[in-house]
Amino acid sequence: MNEAIPVSRVTDHGTAKLMPDVDRARAWLLTVDGAPQSYVDLDEPAHLEFEYTRRLGHVLDTVAEPGRTLDVLHLGGGAFTLPRYVAATRPGSRQDVVEADRG
Repeated sequence: MNEAIPVSRVTDHGTAKLMPDVDRARAWLLTVDGAPQSYVDLDEPAHLEFEYTRRLGHVLDTVAEPGRTLDVLHLGGGAFTLPRYVAATRPGSRQDVVEADRG
């Protein structure tokens, strides 16, 4: 049985939960205190579930020619949705993630 199990941790900013998506085998929803924060599909990093990530992905897609590397600073890691997106769509890009929550 390879069923994904939800994970819950208390962090500096609330209770974070990673919950598996029943429709996508290796996709996860991140919530903090019950509020959806981020969504990541480990098998399909270019899949951006939330509107805000699709908008940011569109900005990243239009700042330079397709495939060109970027230097990106992410303020907040969440489920690392956007760093994974950049790694998949612009291989070799330099990325840093700044996370306020030590947990």
